[in-house]
Amino acid sequence: MKETRRGRRQQEAAQKAARVAGARTANAEGGAGAAHVLRRFRSWWTIARGVNTLVPMVLLMVALLPLDAVYLDRGLYVTILGGLILGAAIAVTGAVFRLGIITMTSVAVVVFFLCGALAAPGSALLGVLPTPTTWQLMGIGVVTVWKQVLTVTPPLGAIGAVLLLPYLLSFLGSLLAVTISLRARHYSLMLVIPPLVLVAAILFGTHLSVLAGVIGVLGAVVALVWVAWRAGRLELHRVLAIAIVLAVAAVGGTAASMLAPPENTRVVLRDYVEPPPDPRDLPSPLAGFRTYADRLSDEELFTVTGVPGEETLLRVAALDSYDGTVWNVTGASTPGTGVFRRIGERIEVEVPPGAYTLDVSVDAYSDVWVLNGGGSADVTFTGGDVADLTETFYYNTVTDTGLVTARLDRGDQFQVVADPAAQAEPTNVTELLVSEIDLPEPRGVPDTVGSLAGQWADGADSPYAAIEAVAASLRNGGFFSHGLEGETTSRPGHGSARLAQMLDGEEMVGDEEQYAAVMALMVRSLGYPARVVMGFETTDAGTVTLTGDDMIAWVEVPFEGVGWVPFFPTPPEDQIPQEETPEKTDQPQPQVLQPPPPPREPPEVPPQDRDDADVDAFGREKAVTPNPVMIGLVAASVPLVLVGVPVLLIAMLKAFRRSRRRTRGTPHERLAKGWDEVQDQMLDLGVAVPRGQTRRESATGLAEQFPNAGVLVLAERADEAVFAPVNPGDEHVGSYWDEVRRSLRRVRDAVGWKARLRALVSWRSLRRRH
Repeated sequence: MKETRRGRRQQEAAQKAARVAGARTANAEGGAGAAHVLRRFRSWWTIARGVNTLVPMVLLMVALLPLDAVYLDRGLYVTILGGLILGAAIAVTGAVFRLGIITMTSVAVVVFFLCGALAAPGSALLGVLPTPTTWQLMGIGVVTVWKQVLTVTPPLGAIGAVLLLPYLLSFLGSLLAVTISLRARHYSLMLVIPPLVLVAAILFGTHLSVLAGVIGVLGAVVALVWVAWRAGRLELHRVLAIAIVLAVAAVGGTAASMLAPPENTRVVLRDYVEPPPDPRDLPSPLAGFRTYADRLSDEELFTVTGVPGEETLLRVAALDSYDGTVWNVTGASTPGTGVFRRIGERIEVEVPPGAYTLDVSVDAYSDVWVLNGGGSADVTFTGGDVADLTETFYYNTVTDTGLVTARLDRGDQFQVVADPAAQAEPTNVTELLVSEIDLPEPRGVPDTVGSLAGQWADGADSPYAAIEAVAASLRNGGFFSHGLEGETTSRPGHGSARLAQMLDGEEMVGDEEQYAAVMALMVRSLGYPARVVMGFETTDAGTVTLTGDDMIAWVEVPFEGVGWVPFFPTPPEDQIPQEETPEKTDQPQPQVLQPPPPPREPPEVPPQDRDDADVDAFGREKAVTPNPVMIGLVAASVPLVLVGVPVLLIAMLKAFRRSRRRTRGTPHERLAKGWDEVQDQMLDLGVAVPRGQTRRESATGLAEQFPNAGVLVLAERADEAVFAPVNPGDEHVGSYWDEVRRSLRRVRDAVGWKARLRALVSWRSLRRRH
């Protein structure tokens, strides 16, 4: 028994000594841990395994080449190579140490974010070390990067986190492909990964193919040679035969595509994604034309430096759809209207030769539409909230129209690089044909428009002559008037009723708004595409100051070979109707002798004693005989008073409330109360206005009922004003209330006269608490 216990104690002592010795040995070899890992890598690494690692990386690099047309930036290849190397390194480490899927995934996530500077170099410290902003962009971008890539017009460059897409594709693709190549029994499954990455690169790419033949031949040769080599069947003559066959097929396919181009272009996802915003939700810029001619006529809107010529056209917006009420910007992703997209490094891939630069400073202008010179190659914001303006800038290359949802305001500055060819006057267009471009069909066009257009264009020997005949007939046969004080009466607007009244009247009277609107409809009635453009025409070169009085509108029609040609149908401003006012002449009347006044009757002297007076006679003299007509009028006025007084009181209370909302409080509060006025008047009109919703949510529901009222824009502007860091200017508040009036007028027109009548006596809004 004692021997047994002694043996156990000796065994425990030996185990303890072994553990101590092992610990000492481990401590002694701790410094050699890295060397041990390297020795393990060296013992594992062979030429065959190196080839099996390199081939998937080469195939993935070839598969990602179509993204070159999207980014056009050297940073793309740095990101792709970095992602391929990182993914392959993790895959090789997993193969060396036989790591499981959970460990591999954990390591991949950590490495992916630690090297996030490859995805968002602009937010990284020195472009290398990731920052919290980098990780925030990556975290959001993992979900939204597809939208950023598809809604930004190429070239994307390296803005924001747009490089996250190639980083993600290269990193995950390399991790999976190299892992399968090194560790899977069926190694040929690796060949599935590069084609999947290639499909993704094509779908996120553009219609411009990048070395399609080279990609196809190189990928097929590398894949076939690698599979044959791993299967032990690689022979040189077979490799040469395969390469020759594929090269001939590539050359033949390229030649065939050049001789007979395919009718269907490459399918890319950006053709099926319509990015925000929808310009149809914004008020028509042409509807506010009279505001520039009246309230902003003397206000300095822009200061522009670098104007190339004295008669340069600077564009604000191109309007290509008419709904019977207004011309508006469509941006409906059709060949004729284009689509608004965010831009990356610049609008055009290459800056045209001889391009000129406009430096624009915003003064009293406050709107979403961005001034440009047409054929813009780049727009760069240099003043104001640059980050916000850049993030919310969209451009339509088909209509040369830019908008910024953050809204331009005083103090903002931007630079426009434009193509001088856009300002060149086309020559020899009289014999050219009009381009066939699909535009939205106009609705609600007055019948007079088509009949007059056919009459004026009758006898023209070319499309250009017909269109110019329409413009000349309007320009020479009409009169100019803004309808301001001291001018000939001319109502604003360009709806169907206004244009019909203009054409059917004894004299055509209007300004650029009406003449451009009606000419575009006349050209459309002749079967030609046309659009209305708002902008400015400069009178000096160099540095110019643009005021509201410089705002004009014209019509553009596309011709084959020369593009969109401008036409100006508005009469000169001094061509005003002559009103004949007859002079008053003095016509003296003959003097007539007046008859002498009648003799006065002697006054009746009442008796000295009151008791002597005839009581009955006195009572009859003082009594008033009732008038039946007066009795009837009084009786009829009683119900009118009973009804009219409350109605008048309600109207006065509403007017008092509206006046206080517009004039009392800070500019933030006055703008926010403008939205309250919209909701209250809609409530009185019988429109359901739910409580407890945000302005945006409420406006979305109202916009479905009244799509042309522009309530969504009013809600957005109110939100911007409430949450803006600085107070908006008084002119901004006045502009907002003007839009409120116009929006409510459209709503009242839509609901009908019965609802408008009920709104007069409704006091529901007076009981509503905001």
